[in-house]
Amino acid sequence: MRPPRWATASGRRLDLDEFGTCFLDAWSRTDERFLKLECWQSYRERDITTSQAAYERGDLTEAERLLRTESEAERSLYEDVERRGIDYARIRLIQEPLTPYLDYELIAYRIRVKVGENIEVVRCDPAMRLPDEEHFDFLLFDRHTALIHDYGEIGLQSGGWVTHDSDVIAALEKKAVALRRRAVPFEEFMADI
Repeated sequence: MRPPRWATASGRRLDLDEFGTCFLDAWSRTDERFLKLECWQSYRERDITTSQAAYERGDLTEAERLLRTESEAERSLYEDVERRGIDYARIRLIQEPLTPYLDYELIAYRIRVKVGENIEVVRCDPAMRLPDEEHFDFLLFDRHTALIHDYGEIGLQSGGWVTHDSDVIAALEKKAVALRRRAVPFEEFMADI
């Protein structure tokens, strides 16, 4: 499912490399808040990570070791968040029963929380279609930039859109803030599953 037209119409289409470049530019200009909304229950990587490959072949010890190494690469980001006092949150919508991908991702989240990432979980009705017209993956940088992911129809990212449209950003912010009100910290979610 592609994001709804209201969110992308005023944006500029980006390929995967441009998406990464826009991320770095928007991040460098972020002073107060960075929100990341994730909705898909399974993602497909263009090039599967070594940790995911280990997980899929059943080698959980190796998958966890590799995930620790991958998470260490993000440590400087979380230290930057702390140093700059940025409100940073990954807002993760989760439906149960968990998909195999989410089982893998929860291992990564346990590690990332220890490294310093703030992950907040919203439990969603299993009958709900995710993503949908209201819930789709995006990144919100203060109130100046939004990056909206394009995962096509199968959860494989091909790029996305960048927008600076204040109306779109306000709508995305409203959605993210409302979801955060329903969210629980990752540790609380894990204690309850």
